[in-house]
Amino acid sequence: MSIDRIEQLKLHGEVAELISSKTKTIFDQLVKKNYADCDQMFAVLLFIEWLGGIITALIVSPTAWEGVTSNTHVHVVLSIWLGMAIIVLPIALAWFYSGTAMTRQTIAVAQILMTALIIHLTGGRLETHFLIFGSLTFLAFYADWRVLVTATALTAIDHILRGLYLPFSVYGVTYAEPWRWVEHASWVLFADVFLFRKCVLDMREKWRIAEKQAQMELTNEIIETQVVERTDQVRQSEEKFRNLCISVPTVIFESNSDNSWEVIGLPWFHLTSSPVEKAKEWWTLVVDSERDKTLESWKMSVQQGCEWSHEFRIQTLSGVTKWVKAKAVPLTGKTDSDRRLIGTLEDITDRKNAEENNRRLLLMNQRDDFMAMLANDLKNPIVGANRILGLMSEGKLGKLEREQEDILSKIVDGNNELLRMIQHIISVYKYDRESDTQTFEQTSISNLIKDCVAKIKHKADEKRINFELDLSESRDVSLVGNSDSIRVVIQNLLDNALKFMPEGGTIVLKAFRQGDRVMFKVNNSGTFIEVDQRNKLFERPMTGEDSGSGYLPKVGLGLYMCWQIVDAHKGDIFCESDREGTTFTVSLPRNFSNETSFQPR
Repeated sequence: MSIDRIEQLKLHGEVAELISSKTKTIFDQLVKKNYADCDQMFAVLLFIEWLGGIITALIVSPTAWEGVTSNTHVHVVLSIWLGMAIIVLPIALAWFYSGTAMTRQTIAVAQILMTALIIHLTGGRLETHFLIFGSLTFLAFYADWRVLVTATALTAIDHILRGLYLPFSVYGVTYAEPWRWVEHASWVLFADVFLFRKCVLDMREKWRIAEKQAQMELTNEIIETQVVERTDQVRQSEEKFRNLCISVPTVIFESNSDNSWEVIGLPWFHLTSSPVEKAKEWWTLVVDSERDKTLESWKMSVQQGCEWSHEFRIQTLSGVTKWVKAKAVPLTGKTDSDRRLIGTLEDITDRKNAEENNRRLLLMNQRDDFMAMLANDLKNPIVGANRILGLMSEGKLGKLEREQEDILSKIVDGNNELLRMIQHIISVYKYDRESDTQTFEQTSISNLIKDCVAKIKHKADEKRINFELDLSESRDVSLVGNSDSIRVVIQNLLDNALKFMPEGGTIVLKAFRQGDRVMFKVNNSGTFIEVDQRNKLFERPMTGEDSGSGYLPKVGLGLYMCWQIVDAHKGDIFCESDREGTTFTVSLPRNFSNETSFQPR
C-alpha cells in the first residue's frame, strides 16, 4: 500500500471520527430539546386535564352516581385536591428541570394517574378508557421507550388494584372477573408494540438528521476554513504585490474600461511628481506632440486585447520632461466586453540621454575626422604657396620692390599662422585618438621649460619682453610622463603669454615640488582675463585674443589641447588673473600610471 493511500485512509478515518463525534453531540442536543419540548407540552396538558377533571366531577359524576339527583359529591373535592396533588410536582419539574429523565418519568406517572382519576370520575365508562391510549401516544412523543414501560406498568397495576377493590371505579360494574385487567393490559401492550417501534424510528430519524447536520456543518467549516485560508492567501499575495510595487522603481498599472489607470502610489509619485488620482487621466502628462499618437496606440491595444509597448515623453507636475517606456499585456480571465491590460511604466530618461550622448559623440568623432582630413589637405597647398613666396622674396623669380617684399612677408606670416592653427587641429585630433598609447618616461620639468624658452627667445626680444626663471635643478621637479606632450603644454602657455604680453613686460616661470606633485607656473604681467572667460578657457573651441577686455572667443585649440594632455596625465590646470597679470598653473603627479581616464569634451 502506497504512502499516499495510507495518508488518505488516515485522513478518512480522522474525518469519520470527527463526523461521528459531531453527530453524537447534535443528536444529544436534538433529543434533549425534544425532551424539554415534551415536558412543556405535558405541563400544559396536565393542567388542562386537571381542569377537565374538575368540570367532569361537577357535571358528570353526581348524575352517574346518584341518579337524577345532582348534588356536590366527594368526587368534586377529590378532583380538585387529588388532581392538584398529582400535577404540582411534574409541572414544577417541567419548569425547573426540563429535559431530565426524572422529569419525564414523573410526568409519565402523573399522566397515568390523571387518566385513572378521570376514568374514576366518569364511573369507569368504556369511552373514557380510550384516554389511556391517548396518554401512551402522547408519551411516545418523548421517543423514550422507558417512559412507555413506566406508563404501561402503572396502568396494569391500576387496573389490578381497582379491579379488586373498586371495580365500578375502573370497569363501571360492581363485580368484575378476576382476569379482566389482563384483557385491558393486553390491549395496552398491543399499542405499545407500535409505540415502541415509533420511539426507535424517531430516534433513528433524529440520528440521521444529526448525521446530515454534522456533515453539513463539517463541510461548511471546511469550506469556511478554506475560504479564510484562501482569503488570507489572497490578502497576503495582494500585500506582497503592493509591497513589491512600492519597493521597485517601476510603476505597475492596471487599465480600466474608460482607458484610465489604477496604480500604486509611491513609484508613480517618484516618476511623475503627481498624486495617484492623476493616473486616471495619464495621457494629460504626455507631451503635446506625442499625446495623440500615444493614446491612439493604447486604445487600439485595448480594443484588440493585444500587447502594448510604447516609448514616449511625459512632463511631470514639477516641469521636468522624462522619457518613459510603457509595456502592458492583456489581463487573463476577462471577457471581450471587459478587456483590460496590466503593465509597467519605466523611466528610461538615462538610457535615452546615453543614446543621445553616444549619437552626439559619434557625430563629434565624425566631425573631428573630417576636420583632421581637411586640415591635412589644407596644409599641403599652404606649404607649397610658402615655397613659391620664399623664392619670390629671395629674388629668384625676379627683383622685387621694397613694398612688394613687405607684402610678401606679411603673406608668409599669415600663412605660417594658418599652418600653426592647422597643426593645432591635427595635434588635438591626434591626441584625442592616441592619448592612451603615449610613451611615459622620467621627465625633467626644468629642462623642458628651458628648451621652450630658448625657442621663443628671439620673438621675446623683438617685443622687449624679459624672462624670469625660478627653477629647481634637483630631481624633485622630475616626473613620469610623456615629455613631448608636456613640452606642448609649456610651449602653448609660453606662446599665449608672449602673444598677449604688452611690450616691455615680464614672463615669470616657476617649477617646484608640492607633496607628491610637481607644479609649474607661467605668469605674464599686464593681461587680465574676466571670470566668465576664465571658466571657458579650456573648452573647445576657446582661446584668447589681444584686446582691451582680455581673452575673447576664437577658433583656436591651444588651451583645449593643454587640458587634454594634463587630464591624460591625471593632473590639473587652472588660471588665476587680476589687474597685475595672469598666471597659468599646472599640477602633475610625480608617479603616473599609464592608465588614463581621459574623455574628450
